[in-house]
Amino acid sequence: MFSIRVVSDLIEAQSIWNELSPKDNIYEDWDFRYIFYKYFNYPLRFYVGEEDSVIVGLLALQYNSDEKYLEFFGGSFMEDNHVFIKSGFERYIPEFYKKIKDEARLDDIIIDNELISMDFSDYKFIIDLKGLGSLDDYFKKTFSSKTRSKLRKKMRDIELLGPVVSENDFNDLDVLIELNKQTFGKESSFFRPFRSQIYHDILEGGFDIVMFSTEISEKKEGVSFGIKYGKTFVSLNSGVNKSNFKNLGTFMLLKRIERAINLNCEIFDASVGNLGWKELWHLDKISQYKFYYNKASEDTD
Repeated sequence: MFSIRVVSDLIEAQSIWNELSPKDNIYEDWDFRYIFYKYFNYPLRFYVGEEDSVIVGLLALQYNSDEKYLEFFGGSFMEDNHVFIKSGFERYIPEFYKKIKDEARLDDIIIDNELISMDFSDYKFIIDLKGLGSLDDYFKKTFSSKTRSKLRKKMRDIELLGPVVSENDFNDLDVLIELNKQTFGKESSFFRPFRSQIYHDILEGGFDIVMFSTEISEKKEGVSFGIKYGKTFVSLNSGVNKSNFKNLGTFMLLKRIERAINLNCEIFDASVGNLGWKELWHLDKISQYKFYYNKASEDTD
């Protein structure tokens, strides 16, 4: 017999997560998600599926008591969300969503089960790095000769300024944050509650951090922040003085891609959302879906 119970105890929730998570990407890592969770400390709503009292699946949610809805554990920053399910029990995946009877806003879901039908949410963008040995290999695989020439010219424009590129100067995280705020204004994610502290915690969380800092005329003008997780390079955030150096963002992005290749990564994870450039750069698209439940609208049906 299959049943679903709700777990709200943090210790039990962590134990179940670690038992069932595939840990294939950074968003399936408890320590990463917990950093985003702990400052808000929203009540957990872990839907735990059992067959004959044996745990076989998990839909990990939390109740956002500020917005009054269920969301994925870790909040809106999380991607590649899905039900953790043991092999052979995939038929039960739809039951987890049917169990939800509270207001819910679940975004960026991977549908890996033909029994599930959901509305499209957005695309996640990645670069397949398998078989690439250099940045030049990436250029040849991805771009026309005309576009390759344009990109190389953008890189040369920055190189003519004599940039000093350093890696993993962790003191530059605050520089990244300030540059990001200057570039995006109030749209910067670093104006959100606790976001700066969260990134400092990621930095100190034992992850394989890859930071790049670019100094021009003895001033740090660009900083990027990523994580190598298994065979994936996850590009998390950056701050760049684009107002004074219009090609610096392109220069630093290509440096990150080159570093990912040199680290023998197979995937460059550029996250959800086009942001005006990812489709132009021919990144591969992975569909992400959403599940919204509105109790009030159902009550009126």
